[in-house]
Amino acid sequence: MNIKKTLCALIALLLIWTSGILVFAETRNIYIGDIITLQISSREFSAEELRERFRAFEIVDIKEERDGYLLSLRTFEIGEHRVLLGNKEIIINIHSTLDDIQREGLFEGDTVVIEAGFLIRWRVFFYTALCIFALSICFVLLKAFRKKNDKTLTPLQIFIRHSSSLSVENDGYFVDLTFNFKEYLESAFQCRIVGKTSAEIMSELKEVKMLSALLSDIKSWLMKCDILKFSGVKASIEIKQEHYKELLRLVEKIDVQNTQNEESA
Repeated sequence: MNIKKTLCALIALLLIWTSGILVFAETRNIYIGDIITLQISSREFSAEELRERFRAFEIVDIKEERDGYLLSLRTFEIGEHRVLLGNKEIIINIHSTLDDIQREGLFEGDTVVIEAGFLIRWRVFFYTALCIFALSICFVLLKAFRKKNDKTLTPLQIFIRHSSSLSVENDGYFVDLTFNFKEYLESAFQCRIVGKTSAEIMSELKEVKMLSALLSDIKSWLMKCDILKFSGVKASIEIKQEHYKELLRLVEKIDVQNTQNEESA
């Protein structure tokens, strides 16, 4: 996936995530004038029948959906309202804001503004999503920057950078190390060996004349690496480090010979 497609995917994920976040609302009493949204998951009733059954309310909107209706309504009459739909009874209890502040005697007013119904607490989620999105962008840009820098490095420098950053505690250490070695050979000698077995690699490298003096060393390292990968015995950190040092010395030899051949050509 290229950088442009990755950025588009991240933006799409951000939009999907934030739109999903906005569904969460603060729950509290329903007050007069509040718009109530009901999901009617049934096609037994027509829009007109729903208007009739909810005639005690002001119908703000009715939207038809694939499996029913999305009904938005409100009322300015306090009290309990009961609506029977099929075998289900919907109970809506409307409160007055005065009920919440009734007290005995005089009391001081408060300067805090009473929040409107169903306020959405989205700021924290939005800024969290924004931070994650920014970090994702930084990661993509850093990866692109590293790839750009890799183009200015020699195959040996790229091999050292990638291999030295491998964690010796990773169970797939030898697999990753072998992959880096294959990438180095491909880059240095324009051959195709990634994805091939050790025997196939040696068959391919026999065609590279400048490697003829080092083929036995390459074969020895690959065979030893195969034993470490497939023996089922977990190698110690010391063994992994020693095997990497051995490979590094081999790659440096290959690189010196390759450089000398290029200069003499």
